[in-house]
Amino acid sequence: MTLRSITNAVCFTCICLYSSIGFAQELAIENEFETTIGSDFFDSEQRQRFFAMTIGGHKPFTSGDNFMGKGLEGKSGIDFKFQMYVYKHFFIGLATGASYFDVKNQELVGSYRKSRIAENYAYFGYEFLPTDKLRLGLNMSIDGDLDYKNTGFSTADIAEQHDSAKLNRYGVYLHYELASHFMIYVDYAYNVSKTNIDVPFQLDDFFGKGKYHSIGVGLVFTIGNRDLISRFIN
Repeated sequence: MTLRSITNAVCFTCICLYSSIGFAQELAIENEFETTIGSDFFDSEQRQRFFAMTIGGHKPFTSGDNFMGKGLEGKSGIDFKFQMYVYKHFFIGLATGASYFDVKNQELVGSYRKSRIAENYAYFGYEFLPTDKLRLGLNMSIDGDLDYKNTGFSTADIAEQHDSAKLNRYGVYLHYELASHFMIYVDYAYNVSKTNIDVPFQLDDFFGKGKYHSIGVGLVFTIGNRDLISRFIN
């Protein structure tokens, strides 16, 4: 083998080695970037919180072939929620609020003009972090109770009427961080109430369930920078 051949071989080997090292570095950087993005979306220690409180209002919309969809029209509502992060961005919470409705068809629901639904429920969910300022949360009620208060009866001998129901609620929200512990939010929820209204069995299907959607906005206040479990294991 000539000196020229040896030189060419050494040069070729160096080029291959340099290319391999460069490719490996680029691959490592790419993997680190993907890991960071994935980690930030599902979990971020820098944005971890312990407790959140929300206050806001919402607009209810009735729907479906049931006493709410056919007989009531949503007007306004108010919400209070208290949310604790158990592990990372998995949370549980308690909520209370009320939704207000006008009667649009008394022939279907009864001789009252207004209805208020008091809502109390426990829920759980998870929060994702799509961008530096946004939090996307999904939640579902665990156990919920509703109290219907109907008022504005045409007869003076009835001041108000109460009915009860169980609530199944499925929600999604988006928080925008104005500061590390202060946010604004917009949310959507689908609510199904399973009522205990006493009616003839022919009307059970119509009065047995009430369905309504809600779109809300409000404020979020948070405290703490560690979830509940991390406070004990670290």
